[in-house]
Amino acid sequence: MELLASGRDCEVFLLDDGRVARAYTDGRPAEAEATLIRRLHALGYPVPEVFGWEGPRIVMARVAGPTLGEQLFAGEVTVAEAAATQADLQARLHALRWPGGEPLLHLDLHPLNVLVGPSGPVVIDWTNARPGPPGLDVAMSALILAGVALTGEVPEARDLLTAYAAVAPAPYADHLDEAAALRLSTPHTTADERRLMAQTVALAASP
Repeated sequence: MELLASGRDCEVFLLDDGRVARAYTDGRPAEAEATLIRRLHALGYPVPEVFGWEGPRIVMARVAGPTLGEQLFAGEVTVAEAAATQADLQARLHALRWPGGEPLLHLDLHPLNVLVGPSGPVVIDWTNARPGPPGLDVAMSALILAGVALTGEVPEARDLLTAYAAVAPAPYADHLDEAAALRLSTPHTTADERRLMAQTVALAASP
């Protein structure tokens, strides 16, 4: 197996048959996420096809292509186009009929969690997904972009936040404190992210 990518809590491997395996590094079971992705796929939402799961590992179809973030960094899409793509994916997600009546939220949707394959954008990493108000999902995305902008490591982040806020699929200002609390509740939030959270909320509120 070839390691394709790694994140804060998972690794993605290319299997010999061309499919990929995504595994939680902490060993937690992947069944809930795999089942959710399968349901989204059945509803026609753009996610990878799931072939099966066992323990912490999900076996999925490989989406051949760069992330939306990589396209932005390479100048293949504009800031406005990236913001519009992200907002459209969220609007489509929130419009799905989901059990329980509330829309499904991704709660980690940003350009590095969107793969752009031959058939268009595909959303990955559904670890945090849960039902809730659409504004909370949008607030989380704005908070993530604001946090990256504050570090100065990604020059496009501030402009992307501004563009995204202008086309956000739901009002989000009233949900920023809850989004910040969710970010602070996860052990994968870094010390710098915790230290800058108040500034991050302020920037997300007024990009």
